[in-house]
Amino acid sequence: MSRQTDNATTTYLYDRLRAPFQGICDAGWITFALLIVIRGYGADQGTVADLIKGLITASSFIGLLLTAVCIALVGKTGWRATSIVSVYLSIAGVLLLASALVNSLIAFTLLFVVASIIFNQQAPMMIRAYSSNYSPTERGQKVSTVLVIVAGCGAVYSFLGGRLLDWNFNLYPLILIVIAISCFISASLIHRIPSEPLTQAETGNPFRSFSLIWKDKLFGWLLMSWALMGFANIMTIPIRVEILANPDYGINASNEQIALATFIIPAVARVLSGKVWGALFDRMNFILWRICVNSCFFIGLLLFFSGMNLPVIYLGATFIGLGMGGGMIGWNLWVTKIAPLEKVSAYMSIHTMLTGLRGVIAPFVGYLVLTSFSSQAVGWLAASLVIASSTMFALLWRNDRFRRAA
Repeated sequence: MSRQTDNATTTYLYDRLRAPFQGICDAGWITFALLIVIRGYGADQGTVADLIKGLITASSFIGLLLTAVCIALVGKTGWRATSIVSVYLSIAGVLLLASALVNSLIAFTLLFVVASIIFNQQAPMMIRAYSSNYSPTERGQKVSTVLVIVAGCGAVYSFLGGRLLDWNFNLYPLILIVIAISCFISASLIHRIPSEPLTQAETGNPFRSFSLIWKDKLFGWLLMSWALMGFANIMTIPIRVEILANPDYGINASNEQIALATFIIPAVARVLSGKVWGALFDRMNFILWRICVNSCFFIGLLLFFSGMNLPVIYLGATFIGLGMGGGMIGWNLWVTKIAPLEKVSAYMSIHTMLTGLRGVIAPFVGYLVLTSFSSQAVGWLAASLVIASSTMFALLWRNDRFRRAA
């Protein structure tokens, strides 16, 4: 067996082992945190409450916004990429444990936000391991398997957590403690995945990598196309919880129903479609693949925000989940379609930073539209952005670099 084959086997083994714990971690960053703020601390109305909810929702994107800076700092250590991820997860786990023990809204928010920022430094490091250890013909399928396990375990944990909170909401610290323990276990497993230290081209001045946006015009165009789709999805994430949990919007769903609509149904759809999207990612023209993913989001967003009853909302959540099944694979791997191996983390860091930038802004825009107009207006605005994004992707249909990658 070649070294790459050995590395691929080891990577696939430990990536699948850590996936259930990664799923538990993913389940808690938005839905449970917002429920804790709204129903645990009573922050459901007012300017301060909206600011805190927006900050919690944006925290993961603040983390993405800082990825290039963090790469420049940790790259100087000479540590392996997966060892750095292990450290990130350990620190996030400690902060989550602390957030479970405090009884102050401000302290909880600060601890949770910092934990989320650190947790979301993983992507540029993991793509370094994936691009080095997996061949292009297997990358999508193997990573999609891991993402399917992540989504499935996250759905189970979200369901059980919702039932627990419906039974006794005062037990919410237990939700955070389990997530923290999962961070520690995931850190131990991910440390065993082989990887190399980052190259000089991937570290150094974090702003030097921005020149890739205009030097590689295809990359720059794709970033803009992705930004429109991403903004549409991100701006609706907290609003989905808000219109279900806040009695002012007429639904006043239970904690279990909220978890079902915002996490469990999308996660199940993501699980059922993930392997299909992964196989298609390895074999299909990337532009056509992306437009198919966008179409699922378009249908899902319209249904979720136009329906004022739970069955229609559940159907919308299903289509959003189908889009997520492909979207997460694409988000994690698309730069491997165009980036040289020695610069893949640099390309990814720009992608994650811009995701972070729109993620910081989009939730506040979503709340502004919701308070100024209606939930239906949020849905139509998001759907319009998806159409614009798909049009920009379609203009690259015959680009030679995608044909060569295929």
